[in-house]
Amino acid sequence: MSTAAVQEFLRKVAEDESLQGELAQALEAENDRQAVTELANSKGYEFTPEELWAEIQRRQTEFEKFKRAGELSDEELEETAAGAIPAAIAQVALSW
Repeated sequence: MSTAAVQEFLRKVAEDESLQGELAQALEAENDRQAVTELANSKGYEFTPEELWAEIQRRQTEFEKFKRAGELSDEELEETAAGAIPAAIAQVALSW
């Protein structure tokens, strides 16, 4: 499993507005997991749709755990769940 590649891609998305736009477009595709994976692969981040989904699920679980514990602010919770992806994109990603 290439979780490191998924994590690196998500970090890059958080830093790069152009990539954020490309990600938003990929999320509109019928098979959004595949479209996001293809986008990432085209940028040199090699992982599968299954690896992407596993990382999103891991982050969602982590988010819920911290939320229940009340340990983080709303902003910190968003960053934890989405890997610092802007909130609008994070909501779409987490809805998978």
